[in-house]
Amino acid sequence: MPFLHVNSQESSEYSIYKVVKKIGEVEIREYQPLLFASYVDNGSTNDQNSSFRVLADYIFGSNKKNEEIGMTSPVVIRLSNNNEMLFRMPEKYTKQTIPRPNNQNVKFVETNYTQKAIIQYSGYSNKQRESQKIEELKRILDKHDIRYNNYFELFVYDPPYKFFNRRNEISVNILK
Repeated sequence: MPFLHVNSQESSEYSIYKVVKKIGEVEIREYQPLLFASYVDNGSTNDQNSSFRVLADYIFGSNKKNEEIGMTSPVVIRLSNNNEMLFRMPEKYTKQTIPRPNNQNVKFVETNYTQKAIIQYSGYSNKQRESQKIEELKRILDKHDIRYNNYFELFVYDPPYKFFNRRNEISVNILK
């Protein structure tokens, strides 16, 4: 199933953000409210692959309607919340109309309008790379007196089998 990519230049229902400002490598983006399917691996493994499989099973039809749900990108990993993994649901669904999961550990998360600071990088992500990008993002935001909530997220845009030109981002919510 293909990933649906998003960017501010697209004019489709999948344009989920708008870039409002650039500061060097950092983008400040506005995000409208979104609906996500969420899974937290509370086991000792904290394995992103097992979290991905649980959410992929749900969108591939392991739900009360046996309905396939389109795969969207990016996959969001909340680094500060036990690596909670989130798949964004296509815009046609609401919390009331989305098929209920067969796995009771798959939950739904609705977000509000928010502004996020984003820094992008390529290649495969790992803890060291994520830490470097978090520190770089913090330095830039601190230098420009931009307040943030310190709960960082990893956005993964590409499937694991894509080897070149991979797109990853570290994100943090901006405080007003």
